[in-house]
Amino acid sequence: MTSGDVFRLLESAQFGAYAVSLDQTIVSWNPAAEQILGFSPDQVLGRRCYDVLAGLAPGGIVPGCLEGCPSMRALRAGEVPGAVDVRMLCASGERKAVSVTPMVVAGRGNDAPVLVHVIYDRSGSESPQRATDSVREELVRRGADVVSDHPVAPDPVPVSKLSRRESEVLRLVALGRTTPEIARELAISSHTVLNHIRNLRRKLDAATKLEAVLTAMRLGQLDWA
Repeated sequence: MTSGDVFRLLESAQFGAYAVSLDQTIVSWNPAAEQILGFSPDQVLGRRCYDVLAGLAPGGIVPGCLEGCPSMRALRAGEVPGAVDVRMLCASGERKAVSVTPMVVAGRGNDAPVLVHVIYDRSGSESPQRATDSVREELVRRGADVVSDHPVAPDPVPVSKLSRRESEVLRLVALGRTTPEIARELAISSHTVLNHIRNLRRKLDAATKLEAVLTAMRLGQLDWA
């Protein structure tokens, strides 16, 4: 299951859902999310989620998201991110009471993971847990890895710390960059990029680039600075 497959599944979901890349850029926004919040895909795609949802009251999504996605922080603490009740900003400027449940989803290929947020309008009759479970079960059935369901152990096996350059390469890998793109961005050769990827995979005991990203997420070694 690729990221495109995940987005297509979210498009047909009966519940509001949007997906962001690991740098918090909105990459998918389904019709139900537009119905709940009023923003069209053209208004939000390519923007940071905290920009779209700015202006929330204390205790809402902002400013916590400005310090990095709460889902990521929970994973780094070895916890499964849970649902939160917030008053989310709508296109009208009003705030709507919703429940938001985050999931970190990865396909089975080399696509970068995405953060999926299921939005449940609390004025509805169905429980947010049921809404989230239906999305999660369909993702898993189609072959996705819902990382949020697999938190780190309290005492994870020690791994070698990544070097600064390895961390930079891994961050770009996590954002879906190709080897030539990473080489251009870091002004190094593609051969050097491949060497860094080989070394970081060895340090993280990862068979693939995607596995390296997921392991680094769980161990708090994915540096966005």
